[in-house]
Order: sequence, then structure tokens, then C-alpha cells
Amino acid sequence: MNTLQRCSIIALFILVMTNLALADDKPIVGLIPKAQHLIVIDGKLDEWDNAFVTPLNSLHPNFYNRATHIYYLWDNDAIYIGVRALDTNLSHVAPDTALYDGDAIEFYFDARAGDDLGKSDWAAGTLHAFFTAITEHIIKPRFIVRPLPVFKDLKLTGVELAAVKTPDGYTMEFKLPWSNFPNCTPKAGLPLGIDIEMGSADGGLRVHRTFAYSSPTCVQTPSTQGRVMLVDTMQPAMLKASSRALFPFDTQVTGNYGRIYASACLSPTISKSIAKIDARLLDSAGTEKSKADNTSLSTVANHWTIWRGEWETAELPAGTYTLVLTARDSKNNIVVERTRRILYEP
Repeated sequence: MNTLQRCSIIALFILVMTNLALADDKPIVGLIPKAQHLIVIDGKLDEWDNAFVTPLNSLHPNFYNRATHIYYLWDNDAIYIGVRALDTNLSHVAPDTALYDGDAIEFYFDARAGDDLGKSDWAAGTLHAFFTAITEHIIKPRFIVRPLPVFKDLKLTGVELAAVKTPDGYTMEFKLPWSNFPNCTPKAGLPLGIDIEMGSADGGLRVHRTFAYSSPTCVQTPSTQGRVMLVDTMQPAMLKASSRALFPFDTQVTGNYGRIYASACLSPTISKSIAKIDARLLDSAGTEKSKADNTSLSTVANHWTIWRGEWETAELPAGTYTLVLTARDSKNNIVVERTRRILYEP
């Protein structure tokens, strides 16, 4: 690498970090790295090793029918979405006109430029589409654009969709060429709006839905989509701003004895780089009262890295506390961090 190339990389990194730190109402909360290999749309996820991955339903009590990883990549040709889903009862009995109503993905996208990005209206440069790996109870992928008036004349070209059955569910790949968004020029540093909604059906129609970044408000308006950024590669310093997407965290405060339980999932994007997880309980003044005990880190269903810990609270007075969960690399640098307020009433 010559001096000019080094300077270009440093300049781009500074630009990305500046955008990540924007203190407005649309901070960058996710990344989409550039694919390092040719993405072959065969449903197998073999080329997705450098993807940004958002775990969905990773702490759901019905884990083996809900847990899903969503993978994101791009290249000069297209944006790519990968899906790895645990599902013991593949089901999509709804017709194409209701493709959301089963085991399916809703894809929300905003590729508008400048001040138009994130506007409230569905317009040219945006997309709301549905795709599924399943027809009835077999692997047979389907894809359709939401029938809104604004999309009536939209003819998507070059879209590819493939899926394969796995021992505990399925994997799926979706390719959407940039050519369908003529005013969008893909490049590192480009912000986009995006969200993924995962629908689940246990043998019938949809019974559960969850979102990678936002909420059902995405159905009505692109303005609530997550703001993400295209990058050439993901630098460690970029990841903390995406802690919510990469490190889902949940807690339970028991009502009959003094314990707080917590669980979290490490995205495959970061799981191999994490050397330790610090779990602290702070009082309202920010004073550390205790660290989690009985902690464990385990791999579930080969691809999900789950952390669990608990706090003894019998000696604590009533009040508001904060749980701080910090994942660090081998050099003790913070990779991702989550906090959760707890109201404790002995």
C-alpha cells in the first residue's frame, strides 16, 4: 500500500467516524460493509464472513422457532441481505397478496439522496418489499413489492432470491441491484435508511414480528427506518455506535427474592473478537454496587453466542439502578456496550 492509498483510507475513516458521531435525530446505528468475495445467490451464506449481522429474537423464550440472524453486504452491483433462521415448523400458507403473513421478511429501504433521505413519504428511491423462503411448508422462495400507488409502475430488475433448508431451519439470500435506484451511487460513506422485519408463523399465519432497528411505524413512513452507512471495511472503533444492533440485551427482576438476571447475544460480527464481558450494577449516583456472578458464555445452535449473568440484590435498598454490560477485546478496548435501567423494590 502506497502513501496515497494510506491517506485515502485515513481520510475516509475520519469521514465515517465524523458521521457516526453526529448528534442529530438520525445517528448512524448500523453499517453495511463491502463484500470481500463474489456473492453467489444460492441460499447458503458461504461468502458472508465479513458481514454486519443483526440478531433478532435471540433472547426469545421460543428460541428455536424465532432466533434469526440478518446479514448485510454491498458491492458496486447490489445490496445483499442474508438470513439465517431457526425454525422447527416452516410455514407460509398465505398467498402472494399477503406475503407478510407467515415466516417472512419485510424489507424497508430508503436510497434517496441528501435532504430527501428519511422524508416521511414513500416516494421514488424508497422500497417496501416482502420475501420468504417458504411456500406452504417447503423451501420455495417468493418475492413481491408492496402494492402502494407509488410503486405501481416500479419494475425491479436483476433481483435474485434463493434459500436452502438447514437441520434447524433455513438460510436465504436476497440481491437487490443498485440500478433500481438510478439516483443512488453506492460508495463508502453513503448513508441509507433500512429496516428488516422478521415475521414468524407456527404452522399457520403470522403470530409474531420483530424489527432490526425500529418498529411497526416503518409500515407507514420511511422516516423511522434505521440510518446505516456503507463502508469498505468495519473498523473496531466504528462498532460501538451499533451496540444496540450487535448486542441485544434483556433483564428480569424477580418478584419473590433478591436476584436480577440478564442475558445478551453477541452478533457473529463481533463474537470472535470478544475476550471478556464486564457486567456491573450501578446505583443512581453511578457508584458500582456489584458485578454479575454465575456468568456464562455459550454457543447455541452453532451460530448464536449467548451471555448470561445474575446479581444478588438482597442487601440493596429500593431505588433505580443501571446495569452496564461491556464487551471488550483482547486489548481491553470496548467493542460494544449496553445499559439498562432497573427499578428495584425489595
